[in-house]
Amino acid sequence: MWAPGQSQRFAGWITLLGGLLIFLFWALYFSGAIALGQDDPKASEFEAAFPVADAILGITLIAAGLCLLRRRLPGPFLLVAAAAMTLYLGILDLTFYARQGLYLPINSDTLTTFAISGLCVGGGLLGLRLGWLLWSVR
Repeated sequence: MWAPGQSQRFAGWITLLGGLLIFLFWALYFSGAIALGQDDPKASEFEAAFPVADAILGITLIAAGLCLLRRRLPGPFLLVAAAAMTLYLGILDLTFYARQGLYLPINSDTLTTFAISGLCVGGGLLGLRLGWLLWSVR
């Protein structure tokens, strides 16, 4: 059976973690610790468009997580907003990389990129569903 309290805590921790991971990814990316997408000029140019959008997403995820954990009224709304952004950015990634043929040849970088995009799409869908459920019980 679905329990709103447990689901809200779960969503709170996951969204908080997701927001922190976005900022960690970009810190590692800009420090040169990871080179994901920097080997191909098309991918590098595409990834250069994401820091602002990801910063907004990260802030929204962290705000949603904190509101959900504290049971604040904006929590479900912020979860739905963050989930929609996550889904959109994941679909954008998938379609760009697929259309440019950047998932081939299959190697650790392409699998990581595909996994990140898949997590965005799956997480976005899950977040939309959970956010809607939490919003509807208010």
